[in-house]
Amino acid sequence: MVKYVIFDFDGTIVDSRYLAVELLNELAPKYKLRKIKESDYDHLRSLSIPQRCKFINLPFYKLPLLKLELTNKYRRATAYLPIIDGIKEILGQLKAGGLALGIISSNSTENINAFLKLNKIDYFNNIISSGSLFGKDKAIKYFLAQQSLHSQEVIYVGDECRDIIACQKNKVRVIAVTWGYDNEELLAGCHPDALIRHPLELGQVIPSK
Repeated sequence: MVKYVIFDFDGTIVDSRYLAVELLNELAPKYKLRKIKESDYDHLRSLSIPQRCKFINLPFYKLPLLKLELTNKYRRATAYLPIIDGIKEILGQLKAGGLALGIISSNSTENINAFLKLNKIDYFNNIISSGSLFGKDKAIKYFLAQQSLHSQEVIYVGDECRDIIACQKNKVRVIAVTWGYDNEELLAGCHPDALIRHPLELGQVIPSK
């Protein structure tokens, strides 16, 4: 029986894609990156993270440093980020259905909490930062142990292939959403347990407690 639903944050709860592009372009001269044009957006959503790095001329070893700087810059823009349409409603429904809710994200807990407070969202029992782009599998493993949960008692909701892979490593069911950073074709190729196109569909694929 499902007891807990864990959400990714960026791209799943908050629409931060365009902010990420804006901040990357702002840092482009410092890191000697190729600037991203609006016409590049759809193409970038079809690429893996290593392929995106290659597209903008970012050496892969510099990614953690860039990610840290992006996270710090992100904090100043938290108040202006739009929430995904329909997500607040479905969070309330899942909570009312008796499920515990959490967030595991590579973003910082400070940024996440600031956004949730501004948008008056108080449905989450736990918020965990994985600390890096590729540490989510370890964060999920830690969460399961911390909460004494079996993998089959948890469902994860995310918008990227790295979310799917992290869940598969922990034998956690994962629902991929198409409105975030990775496009539908890329997500389908990573074989999530379910693939949805609108937040309200979560109520159909997640059983209430």
